[in-house]
Amino acid sequence: MRGRILALFAGRGTLVQPEALELLLSQPDPEGLAGRVLASLPKEKLILSAMDVRAVLGGPAPAGGGAAGAGAPATEPRPAEGPSCAPEAAPRGVRVLKDVTGGSTCEGRIEDFVGYFNDRLARLRRILRGRRELAGAVPVGSLRSRRHEREVRTVGMVSDVRRTQNGRTIAEIEDETGTFRILLPAESPANLMRDEVVGVVGKLSNDGDLLWVQSIVRPDIQISRQPHLAGRPVCAAFISDIHVGSKTFLEDRWRRFVAWLNGREDRHQDYARRIEYLVVSGDVVDGIGVYPDQEEDLLIRDVYRQYQVLAELLKEVPDRVRVLMLPGNHDAVRPAEPQPTFPPEISRLFDSRIAFLGNPCLFSLEGVEVLAYHGMSIADFVSTIPGLSFNTPIEVMKEMLRRRHLAPVYGDKTPLAPESRDWMVLDTVPDIFVTGHVHGAGLENFRGVVLVNASTWQSQTDYQRMMNFNPVPCRVAVVDLASLEWRTVSFDQ
Repeated sequence: MRGRILALFAGRGTLVQPEALELLLSQPDPEGLAGRVLASLPKEKLILSAMDVRAVLGGPAPAGGGAAGAGAPATEPRPAEGPSCAPEAAPRGVRVLKDVTGGSTCEGRIEDFVGYFNDRLARLRRILRGRRELAGAVPVGSLRSRRHEREVRTVGMVSDVRRTQNGRTIAEIEDETGTFRILLPAESPANLMRDEVVGVVGKLSNDGDLLWVQSIVRPDIQISRQPHLAGRPVCAAFISDIHVGSKTFLEDRWRRFVAWLNGREDRHQDYARRIEYLVVSGDVVDGIGVYPDQEEDLLIRDVYRQYQVLAELLKEVPDRVRVLMLPGNHDAVRPAEPQPTFPPEISRLFDSRIAFLGNPCLFSLEGVEVLAYHGMSIADFVSTIPGLSFNTPIEVMKEMLRRRHLAPVYGDKTPLAPESRDWMVLDTVPDIFVTGHVHGAGLENFRGVVLVNASTWQSQTDYQRMMNFNPVPCRVAVVDLASLEWRTVSFDQ
């Protein structure tokens, strides 16, 4: 029902705010009411608000034409990425391109899981079949009949991976037509992950029951690409993991950062005065009950009070700066990714300059496309691929881009919701890709994509000390959107 209603409005290019959707669903005939509401809207209506629904129900009519009336924030409809809702107050210069908020259809049924994996396979297979190396790729289920061919090509999802006694990797791939075993040479650097989608080129064994792999082809991104650039000299700053409410929140360093934004520090003011966007990549508060005995580490033990304090801190950010904020695993949203944005009882604590986004979210700033993801799946990559660690988050981000997926492994360290659409697939290659989560800090250009691992505002916790992990706090990554040049400004002293 939810998905059908969202699709109805999406077909007209109208986005549905979460409160409007819940009001529609609470009525005896939601689809009938949705049709009447749609018929009542002017053609240029971009966002459906709860007031618009109440007007049809006989409640007070929206003043000034509702959310799209005079004086409303300038927002644009999203491309057809499936049903989705707009943030309540997307600031000027921001266009949300892909966000699960308002578009979650997951009910935990078997059909949800089937649709989820089929969607992933279909979309990544579409990318892979455009690769020259996979020309003529055949369905997995037809491989056994091709054992006399010199070379075969196929595309499938990795359903199982294990190591043989002699150091080789044996795996199983599948698609809608069947499953098949593949064997990689001992020296192969492929590092297959369960549930990722790959192309395989190889030769079949004599009995046709095994594919000897010659090469693994990933969706990957182009070696060189032309990024989008802003048409004026404007900058965006990237931070993460503020953890307000924790005893280890570095409030004094935070206030130095805000003073710098307000022009009260001389250094790097050439960048500071051009910052008009601040992207916060999750874990904005420390939360409650996230890990055992967390109460011992909390300065504020009420989660709503944590958000109230954060809202007050953000009021000190200068008015020219638009704040875009997404949740992380410590925030008061569902733990399963993709995470819809903060619920109204939290978002209403903040002023209208804050745009609330889901995790992950693809959006554009002045035309520059930004993919923001908190980064919980970094743990899955670190535990699967040799050579990666929590101290090398940029390298993990490269692996995500190579696989064109933020969290391939289902059922491991990252909780994933089996939506009918896999929102973690990277159909679009961003100009800037930002993560947080690991409390590190890093910047690098990878094949034309600026990779940002945004820094934390929390000092070392007891758990991190026990794990011998040293965070890199209070570093602000600043990217010039007109050139994609960057600078890191440190406030950790």
